Amino acid sequence: MFDKKNTYLLFLILVIMQSCKNNNQSSIRKPVSHNKSITSEKSVNTSKDLKQREEEYIKQMIAQDSMHTYIDSGHGFWYYFTKKNVKDTVFPTTGDKVLLSYELRDLSNNIIYSEEEIGKKTYYVNHENYFRGFVEAIPLLKADEEAWFIFPSNAAYGFHGDEKRIGQNIPLIMKLHIYKIEKQKK
Repeated sequence: MFDKKNTYLLFLILVIMQSCKNNNQSSIRKPVSHNKSITSEKSVNTSKDLKQREEEYIKQMIAQDSMHTYIDSGHGFWYYFTKKNVKDTVFPTTGDKVLLSYELRDLSNNIIYSEEEIGKKTYYVNHENYFRGFVEAIPLLKADEEAWFIFPSNAAYGFHGDEKRIGQNIPLIMKLHIYKIEKQKK
């Protein structure tokens, strides 16, 4: 009645039916519930706390530095000039080509990237991907000016760091020197 071929086919059909039956039972599950609003709220609160602690620490540093007059940038960081150009009135704007050099330090004044190591750079204003504080600092200086900036971590490399020498949530000190501004041709 059953030959080898039919037996094999019947066995295969039974196995397939059994596996489908088991999969249907195991695939019925209750949905996993995640409360994203609580997680987001915790993250926002943690970021706010970190920002507040860093700003308080930076303001204490500024208060203890009687040698310099700091300017509040209005962008969440502070700076002071070490070289001022009183003759020029031209500030860099979007698209301008700027020849500059900079140095990055931690808040203990340890050099992370030296000016010599980085060298002079050509930067096109608002057309290149640098950290937020760097981008917002450029338009504050004219040609032949130098200033020191103090950035909380959210204006520096933030949560990710630079994936090389700057870790997560590290506030930075930056010395920035602008040598030359070449205005964009219209």
